[in-house]
Amino acid sequence: MPVAIEFVTQPNPFVEVHDTLPLAVRVLDRGGDSIPGALISLVIIDTAFLRLDSAQNAVIGRDTAASARVVAISGSLRSDPLTLRVPAGHADSLAISGSSALNVAATDSLSGPLTVTVLDLTTTPGSAAPLVNRPVRFAIVQPAYASRDSAKAVLRNDSLGLTVTTAAGGTAAATVKRKGTGQPDSVVVEASVRRSSGAALRGSPVRFVVRFQ
Repeated sequence: MPVAIEFVTQPNPFVEVHDTLPLAVRVLDRGGDSIPGALISLVIIDTAFLRLDSAQNAVIGRDTAASARVVAISGSLRSDPLTLRVPAGHADSLAISGSSALNVAATDSLSGPLTVTVLDLTTTPGSAAPLVNRPVRFAIVQPAYASRDSAKAVLRNDSLGLTVTTAAGGTAAATVKRKGTGQPDSVVVEASVRRSSGAALRGSPVRFVVRFQ
């Protein structure tokens, strides 16, 4: 018997104006397990900022807003409102800021920052506008470690992957550090950004090479 309904989302969800964000919703039974095939519908609360794509169980940005709410309904169950941002600007380009190749002294274990910029190139043609508060995913792709515990090189949060939101200037950065014995001479890191619809931004992913010399 269904007893609850909830959204399954990443932290700080957002959808840009005219972009689409599919929403995952699950209906739970008394044991906390998902009920497959449960009928679910979405209802927009703040219709000035969001509109509904019911065929895809998705919302589309209509106008910029610090917060806009949507709820999910299944039978007599109603979820807590999900709050989304509808930020200004239209992210459409990811670029490396500075060099894609960093050299680090062999005696140092920590690299300098691997920095990217997320840009809006289309809202005002001919002008590149940096965008803040956009998530960028950094990941070590070479060497290919099976797990964080086996890794001899990690990102600054001691993992093989890290999501950073862009700050002022539209930039986001990560660093690489080596640990333990058998450390690699070089590390390759990719940075990528996807639109809320799932499509990759132009230029994504970008690749950095860090060499310990």
